[in-house]
Amino acid sequence: MAKIRRGRQVFAEINITPLTDVCLVLLIIFMVTATFMTQGSGLNVDLPRASAAEALPAHRLEITVLRDGHVYLDGSEVQPRNLAPMLAVALQQTSLKSVIIKADAEVPYRHVAAAMDAASLAGAEITLAAERPAGGG
Repeated sequence: MAKIRRGRQVFAEINITPLTDVCLVLLIIFMVTATFMTQGSGLNVDLPRASAAEALPAHRLEITVLRDGHVYLDGSEVQPRNLAPMLAVALQQTSLKSVIIKADAEVPYRHVAAAMDAASLAGAEITLAAERPAGGG
């Protein structure tokens, strides 16, 4: 009897489909979580520098005063005269009592004082936001 030889080739390929699936799922997860990790209200504020600046508390209400004088309460624009009543309502609806005032470094002091006055009238504890200098000193 003669042996019949079959012409079988060995294919040595790596199936990268599962690797691609895992990478795409991880990419989607990172993209979705990155949108929720934005810090603050997303308003562009150039904070003043202070060497004693500390990390801001995670749970707080935020008043932002921009260079052009516009005032925002947690990312929503408010009229300065309506800030105190709106802040009082926001404080009553939440258990938060701390308010962070983020004012641009170029904002006239009268705007910062008005925001502090509104927060004080609403019964909030006030913290002024600042950045550490680049040298960390």
